[in-house]
Amino acid sequence: MSNDNAIRGSRPQAMPRASQKFPEGRICAAPDCVTRLSTYNKRDKCWAHAEMKVPRLRGRKPAAGSA
Repeated sequence: MSNDNAIRGSRPQAMPRASQKFPEGRICAAPDCVTRLSTYNKRDKCWAHAEMKVPRLRGRKPAAGSA
């Protein structure tokens, strides 16, 4: 019998952690906005009213008062 027909596999791994969910039916906290938020959105405002958050992609965090 040849090893060319052998079935290879891997050991079972742990399942990935479930995504964090937030309460259903939440509405944007901005005045006069009726946008319903996703259960996966941790913020209290929709994308149009949320404060802009700029990620730091590489390098060091600049010291306070510089830049």
